[in-house]
Amino acid sequence: MLKAFQQAIEGYSTPCEKTLIRDLTAKIGSYVSFLIECRPLSISMGNAIRFLKNRIANLPLTMSESEAKATLRLDIDQFISEKIILADKVIVKHAVTKIRDGDVLLIYGSSSAVEMILLHAHELGKQFRVVVVDSRPKLEGQQLLRRLVGKGLSCTYTHINAVSYIMHEVTRVFLGAASVLSNGTVYSRAGTACVAMVAHSFRVPVLVCCEAYKFHGRVQLDSICSNELGDPDAISKVHGREDINFLVGWASESLQRLNLIYDTTPSDYVSMIITDYGMVPPTSVPVILREYGKEQLWI
Repeated sequence: MLKAFQQAIEGYSTPCEKTLIRDLTAKIGSYVSFLIECRPLSISMGNAIRFLKNRIANLPLTMSESEAKATLRLDIDQFISEKIILADKVIVKHAVTKIRDGDVLLIYGSSSAVEMILLHAHELGKQFRVVVVDSRPKLEGQQLLRRLVGKGLSCTYTHINAVSYIMHEVTRVFLGAASVLSNGTVYSRAGTACVAMVAHSFRVPVLVCCEAYKFHGRVQLDSICSNELGDPDAISKVHGREDINFLVGWASESLQRLNLIYDTTPSDYVSMIITDYGMVPPTSVPVILREYGKEQLWI
């Protein structure tokens, strides 16, 4: 999205009798409206948009159009470099210290940060096994499993309905997140809360890896008040099993198929949140929001 905005800024020219700051902000607003029509914005996208609009609003009025465009392109490159790419590297550096020889690490879904952690730990020569837990309808863990096995990691693959059976041999759980809210709640792929709760009942530490640009000051106590709806047909159809696809093509006014994309994991079930600002307990999330949010001007 930021790269698309960068290209839009490169091709932008200020109309006659208009100022760059107001007109470009309105243009960005129209692009955001189009994105929302296609799919609801993620929390991290909303943070990035606020960052860009803030940078546009703070441009000096005396600055020329070419200088303003160059400054904005540089700001976007800096955001991507520091808040996304470098942040992941810092998270990896912190997280590998929590992996020891002989560990059995459980992961759920497909998180790029968690994948980088596992690959880096493997490169360091640490001996561990990975349990990849997956769920329908996306089955994102399958592609991640292929990449991990291709790099030589020892893996076990199972579905979320067997997580309580496999958890007794797990030493740590690593989870990704779409966002971390101010009350320490983790907003992530549907099924994450289930995995975290089972791990908590088995007294297995749950480590959530999340970049700080995904943090948000909102408080959310459940998965219903704000969520994204997926394709309802996706949960009706099981690929390769025509014998059990009873709901395919069947519509009824009394039937509602609910495919939620995300769920919320209460902070009670999270042992630690690993961010680019260090490893913190869920209770310290408001501190990061307060101390670093004002400084970066993007939350």
